Amino acid sequence: MNKKRLFWSVVGAFIIISVVLLDQISKELVIAHLKDKSAVSVIKGILSFDYTTNTGMAWGMLKEHRWVFMSISTVAILGFTVVYFAVKEQHILFRISAGFVIGGGIGNMIDRIFRPEGGVVDFIRTDFMDFPSFNVADSFITVGAVMLMVYFFFLDHKQPKPLVFDEKKTKEKSDE
Repeated sequence: MNKKRLFWSVVGAFIIISVVLLDQISKELVIAHLKDKSAVSVIKGILSFDYTTNTGMAWGMLKEHRWVFMSISTVAILGFTVVYFAVKEQHILFRISAGFVIGGGIGNMIDRIFRPEGGVVDFIRTDFMDFPSFNVADSFITVGAVMLMVYFFFLDHKQPKPLVFDEKKTKEKSDE
């Protein structure tokens, strides 16, 4: 493994582990300080912290189908991880955003597997609009997904493609 690839593997692992730790520590703090208590206003009329669990997705949809989220999350986490660590050359924006999505996915997966009720701990609530409560992992997943869209819309076409993804290079390789 060359130095550049090793560097990005270490950076990727650091990003993923940091996101998971931030998510799990924030959830443990919320459980310790807000479970069975009323919401705490952080910015009056705008943002509150309020402990809740969610076995479904946004607004509690599909809450009886936990296996759907487990399956989708597992496939997405594994897929992103393989691409992240297998592709030698990737833009820094792709690396950071994929790390955010992987870390957030792992953070919520930990809740689904290890929390007694099988639900994801949510605690960030917007008071100015009807929006589902969310958590740190959800925030990283959302920011990572937006960053990935920016990457794919504006930068991906400018990047050299690895052999696996470039049909022209694949054809040249097979002609040799």
